[in-house]
Amino acid sequence: MSITIRDLRSKLNAVFPEKTAESWDNPGLLLGRGNACVSRVLTALELTPDVMSEAIDFKADLILTHHPFIFKPLKSLTDDTPEGRMLLELAENHIGLMAAHTNLDCAPDAIIRKLAQDLKLAGCRPFVPHRPYKAYKIVVFVPCESADAVAAAMHAAGAGCVGSYSDVSFRAQGTGKFTCGADSSPAIGVPGSSEAVEEYRLEMVVSERDLRAVTQALRNAHPYEEPAIDVFELHSEVHHMTDLYGFGVSGTLPKAVTLASFIRHIKKLWDIPSVRFAGEPDKQIRRVAILNGSGAKFLPSSDRDVDAYITGDCGHHDFDNAVRRGVALIDAGHYDTEKFIPALLAELVSSFGVEVMVSHTMRNPMRVM
Repeated sequence: MSITIRDLRSKLNAVFPEKTAESWDNPGLLLGRGNACVSRVLTALELTPDVMSEAIDFKADLILTHHPFIFKPLKSLTDDTPEGRMLLELAENHIGLMAAHTNLDCAPDAIIRKLAQDLKLAGCRPFVPHRPYKAYKIVVFVPCESADAVAAAMHAAGAGCVGSYSDVSFRAQGTGKFTCGADSSPAIGVPGSSEAVEEYRLEMVVSERDLRAVTQALRNAHPYEEPAIDVFELHSEVHHMTDLYGFGVSGTLPKAVTLASFIRHIKKLWDIPSVRFAGEPDKQIRRVAILNGSGAKFLPSSDRDVDAYITGDCGHHDFDNAVRRGVALIDAGHYDTEKFIPALLAELVSSFGVEVMVSHTMRNPMRVM
């Protein structure tokens, strides 16, 4: 089975919305034609010469990576640089290039979910909540027999999420009255008639992020030619409605363990040869946060909310800061906290009916002696 690059991007965007990416990031289609057909995809953490060779041998139509190969605007595209030569070779072999980066990092059902499940964390929340969105209440009046279908469409588009609860709504029954205009095409009644219909007032909370999509889904599912829709901005906080997207995850271990035993556990769990850490080996660890990739800059915001913080790319001052704050800082490496992402991408893309292969040549570019 094959789909177009444009369709595949749209499907990925439904799970990892590109609009949730950081402003400095560059996810999405980096090379290729939107109408090109895709029947084979290679997933990798990043584009390397070895990954490119794999894609050519696999006869892939697209390489899907986590790290975007193009971050800054290109001034030229020539064979004078290694990057230019790789992009030109991909184009010559009709292989597209796409990335899902911070939009994947902050998605609730991506890497943070996998890491939290591995550690058996309970009470999970994003460690660094995504930039805040306004909260709204959307209200629509719908015939009773159509209420379930309209509600399902709204939920699927993102409405009705409050904390750990989904599909949250309120319904109140009443009578809707209207007169059909001479030029109308009513679902109920005929032009010029006055009607009284048993309706539900259907209410849901919705994030600013999803408001447009929810409104469109509502209109598409509603039987009326002109549904009555009200949208109200909420000034009271809707608990955890807008922080389902965020970077990293924090939660509680099933039982307290020493820092030394916890480090041994994650090394074995994620096949990490070595880690760097700050903290006393006998420190008791129960509340844990982990942020894949490079997350040392977020340590100051954690203070003493967690006993241990796992991330990568930590420097001397990060460890010094952790010691002052009494937080055990574990540098498990950028690569080793993200090497699972290509498999996550492959699982998702394969659900679209496309043949997928995870790169076998991915290696940690950093070595130690």
